Amino acid sequence: MWRLLTFAAGIVAGAVGVRALKKAEAPEKLTDLAHKARSGLDKAGEGLRDATVSGLSAVEKSSASLRAKLTGEAAPPEDGAATAPTSSNGTSKNEEA
Repeated sequence: MWRLLTFAAGIVAGAVGVRALKKAEAPEKLTDLAHKARSGLDKAGEGLRDATVSGLSAVEKSSASLRAKLTGEAAPPEDGAATAPTSSNGTSKNEEA
């Protein structure tokens, strides 16, 4: 019985505390600190989003090249990549090994 009364008293005290905090006005320093923290978190979120997009595009590129390699299709050469050197019989040096 005492545990139930303690629990109910805690709920009532929490509700009263939340209402008091909502009605109270925050000091100017605290408001500025909250804005700085929020802008910092937004910048961190943008950086994390950019890193995620970069990582996913790298995975997409490598999986496409591996898929092409496994299916035997000729993968389109990447920008600035030279073609594989060929031996005298017309096969690439990688294929001979």
